Amino acid sequence: ADLIGGVVRTVTPHALRTADEESEDALWTFSWLLVFTAAWESYAHGANDTGNATGAFTGVYTIFADGLNACSKGETPVWIMAIAGFFVALGICILGYRVITTIGFKLTDINFQRGYCVEFGSTLSVVIATILGLPVSTTHCQVGAVVFVGCAAFGPRHVAWGLFAKIAAAWVLTVPLAAVISGALTAAFRQAVNAQN
Repeated sequence: ADLIGGVVRTVTPHALRTADEESEDALWTFSWLLVFTAAWESYAHGANDTGNATGAFTGVYTIFADGLNACSKGETPVWIMAIAGFFVALGICILGYRVITTIGFKLTDINFQRGYCVEFGSTLSVVIATILGLPVSTTHCQVGAVVFVGCAAFGPRHVAWGLFAKIAAAWVLTVPLAAVISGALTAAFRQAVNAQN
Protein backbone atom coordinates (compact mmCIF):
# COMPACT_ATOMS: atom_id res chain seq x y z
CA ALA A 1 0.00 0.00 0.00
CA ASP A 2 2.84 2.40 0.85
CA LEU A 3 4.56 1.63 -2.43
CA ILE A 4 1.38 2.17 -4.48
CA GLY A 5 0.63 5.39 -2.59
CA GLY A 6 4.15 6.63 -3.24
CA VAL A 7 3.89 5.89 -6.97
CA VAL A 8 0.51 7.70 -7.17
CA ARG A 9 1.95 10.72 -5.35
CA THR A 10 5.01 10.71 -7.58
CA VAL A 11 3.03 10.82 -10.83
CA THR A 12 0.55 13.47 -9.56
CA PRO A 13 1.39 16.84 -11.18
CA HIS A 14 3.31 19.17 -8.83
CA ALA A 15 0.75 21.98 -9.16
CA LEU A 16 -2.05 19.77 -7.79
CA ARG A 17 -0.18 18.75 -4.65
CA THR A 18 -0.32 20.44 -1.24
CA ALA A 19 2.56 21.21 1.13
CA ASP A 20 1.46 18.31 3.34
CA GLU A 21 1.65 15.95 0.37
CA GLU A 22 5.12 17.27 -0.49
CA SER A 23 6.25 16.69 3.10
CA GLU A 24 4.70 13.22 3.10
CA ASP A 25 6.53 12.38 -0.14
CA ALA A 26 9.83 13.52 1.30
CA LEU A 27 9.31 11.40 4.40
CA TRP A 28 8.28 8.41 2.26
CA THR A 29 11.49 8.77 0.22
CA PHE A 30 13.61 8.97 3.36
CA SER A 31 11.91 5.89 4.79
CA TRP A 32 13.35 3.85 1.92
CA LEU A 33 16.75 5.54 2.10
CA LEU A 34 16.79 4.79 5.81
CA VAL A 35 16.50 1.05 5.12
CA PHE A 36 19.67 1.10 3.01
CA THR A 37 21.50 3.32 5.49
CA ALA A 38 20.52 1.00 8.35
CA ALA A 39 21.99 -1.92 6.38
CA TRP A 40 25.20 0.10 5.94
CA GLU A 41 25.11 0.81 9.69
CA SER A 42 24.90 -2.92 10.39
CA TYR A 43 27.99 -3.45 8.24
CA ALA A 44 29.84 -0.67 10.09
CA HIS A 45 28.78 -2.10 13.46
CA GLY A 46 30.06 -5.51 12.48
CA ALA A 47 33.32 -4.07 11.16
CA ASN A 48 34.09 -2.07 14.30
CA ASP A 49 32.02 -2.92 17.40
CA THR A 50 31.97 -6.66 16.82
CA GLY A 51 35.68 -6.50 16.06
CA ASN A 52 36.18 -4.81 19.43
CA ALA A 53 34.33 -7.65 21.12
CA THR A 54 36.07 -10.50 19.29
CA GLY A 55 39.61 -9.08 19.39
CA ALA A 56 40.38 -9.94 23.01
CA PHE A 57 38.71 -13.34 22.81
CA THR A 58 40.63 -14.15 19.62
CA GLY A 59 43.89 -13.27 21.37
CA VAL A 60 43.10 -15.60 24.29
CA TYR A 61 41.94 -18.39 21.98
CA THR A 62 45.04 -18.07 19.77
CA ILE A 63 47.37 -18.29 22.77
CA PHE A 64 45.43 -21.30 24.08
CA ALA A 65 45.48 -23.09 20.73
CA ASP A 66 48.90 -22.14 19.33
CA GLY A 67 51.04 -20.85 22.19
CA LEU A 68 52.23 -17.46 23.40
CA ASN A 69 54.09 -16.45 20.23
CA ALA A 70 51.18 -17.13 17.85
CA CYS A 71 49.14 -14.06 18.81
CA SER A 72 50.84 -11.95 16.13
CA LYS A 73 48.86 -13.74 13.36
CA GLY A 74 45.86 -11.51 14.01
CA GLU A 75 43.30 -13.59 12.12
CA THR A 76 39.96 -14.22 13.81
CA PRO A 77 38.44 -17.63 12.99
CA VAL A 78 35.09 -17.48 11.22
CA TRP A 79 33.39 -19.46 13.98
CA ILE A 80 34.33 -16.80 16.56
CA MET A 81 32.87 -14.07 14.36
CA ALA A 82 29.70 -16.14 13.82
CA ILE A 83 29.25 -16.65 17.57
CA ALA A 84 29.81 -12.92 18.17
CA GLY A 85 27.24 -12.07 15.50
CA PHE A 86 24.76 -14.45 17.06
CA PHE A 87 25.16 -12.88 20.48
CA VAL A 88 24.86 -9.35 19.02
CA ALA A 89 21.50 -10.40 17.52
CA LEU A 90 20.47 -12.09 20.77
CA GLY A 91 21.31 -8.96 22.76
CA ILE A 92 19.23 -6.82 20.43
CA CYS A 93 16.29 -9.19 20.74
CA ILE A 94 16.42 -9.48 24.54
CA LEU A 95 17.53 -6.08 25.85
CA GLY A 96 18.16 -3.91 22.80
CA TYR A 97 14.71 -2.34 22.94
CA ARG A 98 15.79 -0.32 26.00
CA VAL A 99 18.63 1.42 24.19
CA ILE A 100 16.54 1.75 21.01
CA THR A 101 13.76 3.45 23.00
CA THR A 102 16.19 5.79 24.74
CA ILE A 103 18.00 6.89 21.59
CA GLY A 104 15.07 6.76 19.17
CA PHE A 105 12.30 8.30 21.26
CA LYS A 106 13.51 9.97 24.43
CA LEU A 107 16.40 12.24 23.35
CA THR A 108 14.53 14.22 20.69
CA ASP A 109 11.84 13.79 18.03
CA ILE A 110 13.04 11.61 15.15
CA ASN A 111 11.22 11.06 11.87
CA PHE A 112 12.42 9.31 8.70
CA GLN A 113 14.34 12.33 7.38
CA ARG A 114 16.06 13.06 10.67
CA GLY A 115 16.63 9.34 11.22
CA TYR A 116 18.37 9.15 7.85
CA CYS A 117 20.65 12.04 8.83
CA VAL A 118 21.46 10.34 12.16
CA GLU A 119 22.18 6.99 10.52
CA PHE A 120 24.25 8.43 7.67
CA GLY A 121 26.35 10.70 9.91
CA SER A 122 27.02 8.12 12.58
CA THR A 123 27.70 5.33 10.08
CA LEU A 124 30.12 7.44 8.05
CA SER A 125 31.96 8.29 11.29
CA VAL A 126 32.23 4.61 12.25
CA VAL A 127 33.39 3.60 8.76
CA ILE A 128 36.09 6.30 8.73
CA ALA A 129 37.27 5.23 12.19
CA THR A 130 37.31 1.59 11.04
CA ILE A 131 39.41 2.43 7.98
CA LEU A 132 41.85 4.24 10.28
CA GLY A 133 41.92 1.19 12.58
CA LEU A 134 40.36 3.04 15.51
CA PRO A 135 37.95 1.17 17.81
CA VAL A 136 34.85 3.31 18.38
CA SER A 137 31.32 2.75 19.62
CA THR A 138 28.46 2.90 17.15
CA THR A 139 26.18 3.83 20.06
CA HIS A 140 28.32 6.84 21.00
CA CYS A 141 28.23 8.03 17.38
CA GLN A 142 24.46 7.49 17.22
CA VAL A 143 23.79 9.45 20.41
CA GLY A 144 25.97 12.34 19.26
CA ALA A 145 24.20 12.38 15.90
CA VAL A 146 20.73 12.28 17.50
CA VAL A 147 21.56 15.18 19.83
CA PHE A 148 22.92 17.40 17.08
CA VAL A 149 20.18 16.49 14.61
CA GLY A 150 17.68 17.46 17.34
CA CYS A 151 19.50 20.79 17.82
CA ALA A 152 19.61 21.46 14.08
CA ALA A 153 15.94 20.55 13.54
CA PHE A 154 14.32 22.16 16.58
CA GLY A 155 16.94 24.06 18.56
CA PRO A 156 18.72 23.07 21.77
CA ARG A 157 15.57 23.32 23.90
CA HIS A 158 14.06 20.27 22.20
CA VAL A 159 16.85 17.92 23.26
CA ALA A 160 16.57 16.01 26.56
CA TRP A 161 19.85 17.30 27.97
CA GLY A 162 19.26 15.64 31.35
CA LEU A 163 19.03 12.25 29.65
CA PHE A 164 22.08 13.06 27.53
CA ALA A 165 24.01 13.90 30.72
CA LYS A 166 23.07 10.50 32.18
CA ILE A 167 24.23 8.77 29.00
CA ALA A 168 27.53 10.69 29.01
CA ALA A 169 28.04 9.89 32.71
CA ALA A 170 27.47 6.20 31.92
CA TRP A 171 30.14 6.41 29.22
CA VAL A 172 32.61 7.95 31.67
CA LEU A 173 31.81 5.58 34.53
CA THR A 174 31.88 2.34 32.53
CA VAL A 175 35.57 2.77 31.64
CA PRO A 176 36.91 2.67 35.23
CA LEU A 177 34.24 0.12 36.23
CA ALA A 178 35.38 -2.25 33.48
CA ALA A 179 39.01 -1.59 34.43
CA VAL A 180 38.45 -2.40 38.12
CA ILE A 181 36.45 -5.58 37.41
CA SER A 182 38.95 -6.79 34.79
CA GLY A 183 41.94 -6.00 37.01
CA ALA A 184 40.37 -7.80 39.97
CA LEU A 185 39.63 -10.89 37.87
CA THR A 186 43.15 -10.87 36.46
CA ALA A 187 44.66 -10.67 39.95
CA ALA A 188 42.42 -13.48 41.22
CA PHE A 189 43.12 -15.75 38.26
CA ARG A 190 46.85 -15.02 38.39
CA GLN A 191 47.00 -16.17 42.04
CA ALA A 192 45.09 -19.36 41.19
CA VAL A 193 47.33 -20.11 38.19
CA ASN A 194 50.54 -19.37 40.14
CA ALA A 195 49.35 -21.59 43.02
CA GLN A 196 49.05 -24.56 40.64
CA ASN A 197 52.55 -24.06 39.21
